[in-house]
Amino acid sequence: MLWLMNRLRRLISSDIPFARDDAHRLLPAMIACLTGFAALLLAVSICLTHGLSDRSHEVIGVLQVEVPRARANDNTYMQIVKDALTQTAGVEGITVIGQTQMEGLLKPWLGEDFSLADLPVPVILDVKTAVKDDETTVDLAALRATLSKIDTNIRIEDRGPWVGHMVKAVALLQGLVVVVALLLLLCVLGMIVLVARTNLRLHFKTVSLLHMFGATDEYILRQFQWNNAWLTARGAFFGVVFAAGIFVTAVILAARWDSPVIPHISISAMHVVMFIILPIFTAMIALVATRLTVQSMLENMH
Repeated sequence: MLWLMNRLRRLISSDIPFARDDAHRLLPAMIACLTGFAALLLAVSICLTHGLSDRSHEVIGVLQVEVPRARANDNTYMQIVKDALTQTAGVEGITVIGQTQMEGLLKPWLGEDFSLADLPVPVILDVKTAVKDDETTVDLAALRATLSKIDTNIRIEDRGPWVGHMVKAVALLQGLVVVVALLLLLCVLGMIVLVARTNLRLHFKTVSLLHMFGATDEYILRQFQWNNAWLTARGAFFGVVFAAGIFVTAVILAARWDSPVIPHISISAMHVVMFIILPIFTAMIALVATRLTVQSMLENMH
């Protein structure tokens, strides 16, 4: 560890007085803001991906059969409905949503002081079906015709098309979030290039003296590279740490409030990888961008 710190100190140390520049103080702060916002947006994008995948897998291929509550206590009637569903090609399983489960779903919206018996809520049967190309394989028209012979008040809902529209909308939103995050990172790149060009102009006399004493362009390039990379990495690190703190706080609050209005979010391995890689990636961008910028300007000086 001591060797690594000494090595890093030697890389950052420079014959050019960068510490006197305003960029030495302002650049890390500005990069921290930009990378922090980018990290938050990317974290939201990852949440959208996981949430969309989980929800779509839960809903696609599941039909909701609504049976009138007035007939729900008739065991013979319910058995006839179940037999009709079971004998349908493509049906893999049936789950009856009981009164306790239904009350658990409605209590967050209607409060604790209500009785399901006072509401005209139908009995729900979740019918798991086989799926092909993200669509149920059950012939819905034939199934509706079969159930209407038992009771014309029975309804069948296929949430697959609704999920398809939701997937498209969320994918569009996710793409917009990623584009904004990339634009913020492009702003970081522009700032790095601008600071590199400005630093070379400010330290033109120092660079000329170094050339006179025999310093090569490669030696001067490394000093500009490591200075900008260090400033960028420092700003990106603090920005990402701040963004990670906000994200973790949001996850804790969402879990504690447990409200149906607030979407469920969680920390995944992708979040951890993104928070670790983003500062490193930003520092690498600074190394490459600074090298290309300063190298081009040094060639024009000769």
